[in-house]
Amino acid sequence: MNVADTIAHHILDHNWGITLGGISLPITTHSVIIFSVSVVLLCLLAWISRPHTSRAGRLLTTLLEEYVSFIRDGLVLPNMGAEGKGFLPYFCTLFLFILSVNLAGMIPGLKTATSNISVTAALALCSGGIILYSGLKFHGVIGFIKGFVPSGTPMWLVPLIFPLEVISTVIKVCVLAIRLFANMLSGHMVLICLLLIIFIVGQMKFSAGVLSVFPAMGLEIFMTCLELLVAFLQAYVFSLLTAIFAGSVIHTH
Repeated sequence: MNVADTIAHHILDHNWGITLGGISLPITTHSVIIFSVSVVLLCLLAWISRPHTSRAGRLLTTLLEEYVSFIRDGLVLPNMGAEGKGFLPYFCTLFLFILSVNLAGMIPGLKTATSNISVTAALALCSGGIILYSGLKFHGVIGFIKGFVPSGTPMWLVPLIFPLEVISTVIKVCVLAIRLFANMLSGHMVLICLLLIIFIVGQMKFSAGVLSVFPAMGLEIFMTCLELLVAFLQAYVFSLLTAIFAGSVIHTH
């Protein structure tokens, strides 16, 4: 197996091709990971939300309350104002889900589903739905459409400004998908390539391959720590940008 095949095996999604009753079910590795993470989160959060008498249970409940406060006071209210309180459950779910999927990809044997553009596109469409719903809820259809034209714009510029504003909104949603996908994919490709350096150099000369283990593994450990930071950072950035874009629709020009 060459380098390209090795990278593709660890990065690309794999369709298991399950067919039931003549209907093909698109069950893939990434969809199984997403489903598994969702079930684990549902069970864990349902257990944490119950009243606890043990010290560990109360500690987890306190951490969950602090997490909700962080999302509310750090993301939603500063960017969406008081109108964003109703969207707090979505942002709490969004951040925790993306973070959990990102971290699941760091477990040996598992893959990062957020390195799949289809997954990040679905998440971006959900955020796009929140942005659209925010504008329609607080401004109505007419007011939402008027929001695409800044106040004070000359009438002769409206035919030019309006489509540009609409396109910019669509681009914002696309940026959410591409940003998360590119960062998670590139990080894992770097980790794999650092490991492959050992085997590539070893094929040329065994002694050189042995010596390359030490710098390669040092870089691997450093990049793994950096990738853990990126997992948190990308979940935060995705949620933050969603709140900013939704807030810009709620509080128009």
